Amino acid sequence: MAYTLMIGGRRFHGLRGNVHMHTPLSDGTKDHKELGATAAEAGLDFIVVTDHNVYQPGLDGWTGDTLVLVGQEIHDPERYPQSSHTLCFAIQEDVAAHGADPGAVMDAVAAQGGFTFLAHPFERDVAEFLPEPNISWRDWDVEGYAGIELWNYMSEFKSVLKNKAHAVLYAYAPDLAITGPYPETLRRWDELLLERRVAVLGGSDAHGTVYHIGPLSRTVQPYNYLFRCVNTHLLTEEPLNGSLEHDKAVVYESLRMGRGFVGYERPGQVAGFNFWARSGDNEATMGETLALRDRVELRVSVPDRARLRLLRNGQLVAQAVDSYLVSISHVPGVYRLEAYRQHAGRERGWIFSNPIYVE
Repeated sequence: MAYTLMIGGRRFHGLRGNVHMHTPLSDGTKDHKELGATAAEAGLDFIVVTDHNVYQPGLDGWTGDTLVLVGQEIHDPERYPQSSHTLCFAIQEDVAAHGADPGAVMDAVAAQGGFTFLAHPFERDVAEFLPEPNISWRDWDVEGYAGIELWNYMSEFKSVLKNKAHAVLYAYAPDLAITGPYPETLRRWDELLLERRVAVLGGSDAHGTVYHIGPLSRTVQPYNYLFRCVNTHLLTEEPLNGSLEHDKAVVYESLRMGRGFVGYERPGQVAGFNFWARSGDNEATMGETLALRDRVELRVSVPDRARLRLLRNGQLVAQAVDSYLVSISHVPGVYRLEAYRQHAGRERGWIFSNPIYVE
């Protein structure tokens, strides 16, 4: 649930949420109220439902202590090969009519005061026995998006199912399958950051689908499991207060600007992760811009010991195996943090921060 932490001299409220999931309105198996109840059981502060090419207004609201928000995932169903899915947030009207043109989708969302992220920008071909197309992003010439989905849990999961034996093994032992964001996604994000601000989120892409292999039948990656895996943590200056319009605005502001991080919670809890910078009398945290005054001090704190990597403009500038890292720099740039931990027999991605923009 919500937590508080001090970042430099400022107090923030941490919100733990799950973004990118589906209901029976498209190809999921639980409705909005059921998802809200499941998320509340998992201790989530918010979820964002993003059905394929379907938007039903009036479903935003609270279920227990969990805020349920409704967005949309837009694509062109006639396109072959299938590609370029767009996550749409803070919308009031259906934008599916623009699905054939990703740029038009982004414009239509922006006209409503909303914003967009690129869904699963890099996917990989999967085994022939799986009816799952490669739906990577292929329209990199468009520019109207706020960010990208850095880590899509289900995209990674389905990519490791090389045969039916793997499918059975990982269906029952999913921790063995998940390692972290694709390297190609991290590289493209760093390239984009050289040009402009680009936020990231982590998505579960939860459907709750039941799969069958021979006599075996199982819900692979059920919602209640995925809500405890790859989550998006947001830092807000105001707490949620139970007022729907206020709380929607608070969540969406931090999501849009990238004030937060992506955390895989199976290797260990990530709440309390702290990444901030100081230059002179100025301070900034993830998603914020810091004016450089001679030198910048960057500070990292993680809840437990991990392999920490501090990058500037995509290049490693400091690292440690510890729960703390402090680095001094005199160079402007885009700084972000990666943390890796041992889990289920190997090193796994754990925490991936949004950037601090030092100018």
